[in-house]
Parts: sequence; structure tokens; C-alpha cells
Amino acid sequence: MRIALILTGGTICSRAADDGMRRSDVQTACTVLEQHYRNARPYSSVKFDVSMPLNQLSEDLTPDDWCTLIRAVAAVDYEHTDGIIIAHGTDTLDQTAAMLSAAFCGIHIPVILVSAIEPLDSPQTNGHANFEAAVRLICKRLTGGVWVVYENSDGEMYLHRGFELQPCAHESRSFFSNTMQRVSAVMNAPAVHQKSACIQMQTLAERAEHAPDVLLLRPYNGLRYDRISLDGAAAVVHATYHSETANAALYTPYSVQHLLMRCRDSGIPCFLAPCRITEQSYGSSYDLVQAGAIPLGEMTVSFAYAAVWVSCLLGYEGEALTSRVRQLRYSLESQLFRCCI
Repeated sequence: MRIALILTGGTICSRAADDGMRRSDVQTACTVLEQHYRNARPYSSVKFDVSMPLNQLSEDLTPDDWCTLIRAVAAVDYEHTDGIIIAHGTDTLDQTAAMLSAAFCGIHIPVILVSAIEPLDSPQTNGHANFEAAVRLICKRLTGGVWVVYENSDGEMYLHRGFELQPCAHESRSFFSNTMQRVSAVMNAPAVHQKSACIQMQTLAERAEHAPDVLLLRPYNGLRYDRISLDGAAAVVHATYHSETANAALYTPYSVQHLLMRCRDSGIPCFLAPCRITEQSYGSSYDLVQAGAIPLGEMTVSFAYAAVWVSCLLGYEGEALTSRVRQLRYSLESQLFRCCI
């Protein structure tokens, strides 16, 4: 088995500096991860092809760093690689998992993101366990797609579809998603043949030179839309409250209506997520859709933003942009929790 190991930083790649603060150190993390794995499985024939395109805590990542990561994944020798493991921080794990899911929709090998709640030299870390679970899943021929594997505070190891992962709650040590599965159950799942093919890696690599400017807004009482700059924005993704609503009052700068008017004047598409495409439950969301907001249903805010961002990166505009974003979500539904035993 041959696995591409891509290290980007985060707690799993960090260690305490002289000032006591955790700093990202991918070089040391690479050595510690592989050495621990070899000690635990001295007879394993797995070979790791290591790259270190980034060395940052995940909260410091930018869209340009996403472009760097896309190029690193696209550069993998897919003819001789059985899977990819990406070491990443927990703070924005859901965002990067969503972005990679959109960018590499249909990829024929598994791409598994792993993180850690504590640095690798801490007795409380789950980083080694997460890494070893990812290696085992690749060796068992996990279905192609973007995944996240993570051991929660209940001691169970879970596998998540990347586009469904929810942000980790404040001070939590667990990740959740709608269809999360125990890794032990996935290991024993029957095989399935995946026919989908990833979009051309060359296209991704060429496009991932300049990050598109996509604005993500989250509603709160007091948000003034007249104070938000739209200069240079390719698109806006506006999140909704838990009832798929947002302020739709008329004639006030605190309303999304004000934002939609500005977006219309500037020719900027404004997406509302999550929001049912038809039959909105509340008059507020209905009014916003009627006013021009583009509803994106059945997807997390992280994936909605990532899907719009990746689609803009690839040059989609207008109705083609909306169609592609929605199709990405439906296409990823075929990403099943299957292994070959």
C-alpha cells in the first residue's frame, strides 16, 4: 500500500514552544506520526509519500492556503497511490473538509482528514489513533471520496463524510455529522464499486492560483448590511438561523433585503443556506427568496460556502454557478461508507 501523507499544521502537528504556546511544526509531527505507527505495526508494508505544503494552525488558514492545498492534492501520483491522509487542525476542519469535498467530488481514492485534540506528545492525544484508523481504512479500500476520521470523547472512532461535518462545539472534544458511522462498522461493510470520476486534476491545479472572493455572512441581531463591503466579491453566501430564516424586514439596514438590493445592483449572486428550494416554512425566508436570494437546501453552511467558492474558482457564473453548487451536493450522496475486506 502507498499513501500520500500531506501535513498542513494544527494541533496534530504542533508542539509547545519556549513560551509555552503551541506552535505548528509539521517536520517534527511527520517524524512522530510515522515513528509511532512503525512502532505499533513493525511489520506493516505501508509506504508514505510525505509533503508539507503548509505549516499553520487551522485558524490562520486563508483562501490562498486552500489553493495551496488543492495544488498539493492534485499533484499526488494517483496511478500509484491508494489513498491520501491530510493532517489538519480542528478549528476549521469542517471548512477544509467541505472545500475538498467540493473540489474533488468523484475522486476514486479516499482522502481522509485527521486531527487531534492534543499535541502528539500528550498522553491525552487522539492524534495517533486517528492517524492509524485512517491508514487501516485505506488499507481496507475505503470508497473514494473526502472523509474525516475522529475519535470522540466517548472513546468511539467515527467516520464522517467530509461535506457533512459540523464544526466542533466550543470546548468540545467531539465531532458530529448527520450520517456519521463507527469505524468498526465501516470496516465490516460489503464492497461497492464506485464509477464516478474526479474532475481533471490539471484544471484544478491551473485554476488554484488565485482564490475567488466569496463572502460568508452569519446572521445575528444587530448585523448592519450597509456597513459590509461588497467590493470585488464574486458571490455572497448568507447563513440562516436554525429555522432556515433570516431578517427579512423591509426598509432597514438590519435586513437581508438591504443586502439583496446591493447585490442586485452590483450583479453579485447571494445564496441562502440552508434554505429549502421550494416551500419555505416561514414568510421571512420566502420573502428573501422572492427578493432574489438563491436557496441552497440540504447542506451545511460550511459546504454551501465551499461549494460556491470552488465553483467560482473553476469559473462558473450565473445560472451555471447555481446549478453546479446544487449538483455537487446531490453527487456526493453516492459517497458510501463501504470497504473491501
